Amino acid sequence: MSFGQIIKGTLLPKVPLKTLFEEDNSQNSTNPSSTKRPNRAPDNSQMIGAREPYIKIGDQIVKNIDSLVIDETGFIPTLSLTFVDSFGEFAGDYFPKTNLILNLYLKSASEKFKPIRSDFLIKSMKAIPPKHSDERKGITLGTTYIVKGELFIPNLYQSVSGSYPNLTSKEALKKICEELSLGFAENESSPNDKMTWLNINLSRYHFMQHIVNHAYQTDDSFFTAFIDKYYYLNYVEVNRQLRAEEADQTFITTSNALAMSINQKVKEDAAVKSLEEETTVNYLTTETQFKGSPNYIQNLSLISSQGDVLKSKGYKKEIYYYDHLRANSKPIDKFKHFYMAPLKSDDRKQTTYLVPEEASLADNTIKKWMNIDYGNTHVEWNAARLINTHNMSELDKIKLKVSLYNINFQVARGYTIPVYITVQQAEKILKATDVTQDTVSQATDAPSLTEQTIDTQLSGSYYVAGAKYHYDSLHPNGLYTELYLARREWNPSKKTE
Repeated sequence: MSFGQIIKGTLLPKVPLKTLFEEDNSQNSTNPSSTKRPNRAPDNSQMIGAREPYIKIGDQIVKNIDSLVIDETGFIPTLSLTFVDSFGEFAGDYFPKTNLILNLYLKSASEKFKPIRSDFLIKSMKAIPPKHSDERKGITLGTTYIVKGELFIPNLYQSVSGSYPNLTSKEALKKICEELSLGFAENESSPNDKMTWLNINLSRYHFMQHIVNHAYQTDDSFFTAFIDKYYYLNYVEVNRQLRAEEADQTFITTSNALAMSINQKVKEDAAVKSLEEETTVNYLTTETQFKGSPNYIQNLSLISSQGDVLKSKGYKKEIYYYDHLRANSKPIDKFKHFYMAPLKSDDRKQTTYLVPEEASLADNTIKKWMNIDYGNTHVEWNAARLINTHNMSELDKIKLKVSLYNINFQVARGYTIPVYITVQQAEKILKATDVTQDTVSQATDAPSLTEQTIDTQLSGSYYVAGAKYHYDSLHPNGLYTELYLARREWNPSKKTE
């Protein structure tokens, strides 16, 4: 992967987090304890958050967790939690009345990767009383709670007014991150949109999105931004991420968060240290020899909202605005308009783009009135809004959803990731768009029609448009990851005569 596709932090987050204390009962601990662990067994501190999430609401540990979803598909991470309160602890003193913060910890399988340690604002908490078949046992015992939350960032929704003079969109966003103690991460970009950014009584949550929508570099660039679970605002020039580049490297690890949970003496072993420094190509695959590793795809499926996008946003979009400063022009000449179709990559085939076959859909142009241009914004203000939103909607049309074993800390939203999907030879013939005699001959010349081969329809480079991290008490592994992968180029559908 080229340096330009790496999303790197340029400002560290400083959002204060609560320290989650646990008794140290490791073999080397000086604390008195009757529950010391053997030398090679993981201690309590290493087991916490490894097999299931460690969650506190207030000062009370949440037990009997049924499910948890950390959702990173929107502008800010959200949380959905379901648990059973067997002893009625949250029916009284521990119900979140004034302390509305939920603390979460999930352990990573290697010290090379950051664990998930986040605080969430509890937006709602719904109680579902149990159904008893015999006498009344009380309304609090066995109650199921459904908790909805959002990553807690102090002052994010506070309405403010202010200006950010003579700054590019990147500089203005970084300034706001400093105000909120957020980190800032970016890929390589040079926005050409210097101006005075005015916030007139908007929350910083909405103002940051307003800036990103109007960020501009060139007509061949488009931007998005999102806050991740590590408190970084990621400012991404997406077109750069969609280029075909060399694959990135990552540290080798396991999907089992307890696999490397050994005592300090073993960790200092030279062989273990050497293993921790080894790297490999970072990609996702269905190859069976990778079962049990974080990059192994357990399940995959295609999801589409293409018709909805085409219906509501059109394949082409046209905008109108009034150029008030256009000198020596008749009023009628000051009305400006232009349209655009989604961007395409120069190094791809024309037939791989999602151009609708139905003429009425391909020609469907959505027209939108923008504003009166008084010259108080950067020159490409209106064009930027169109370029950014229209091209991001193009990536929403079709996505490949993949499910990975345990929590994958090696692939994050905004990354570009190679995906290698395998199928049997027989299935490849059935899926082929253009079945020729050569295709059949090559397949039948193979040792077996059950032999695994590359799926040319689905394999390729993808942009990680979103991620969800799950815990399900009924899932065989408990923890798993869902990634939503997007790209502009898709091989055409197979036609039947």
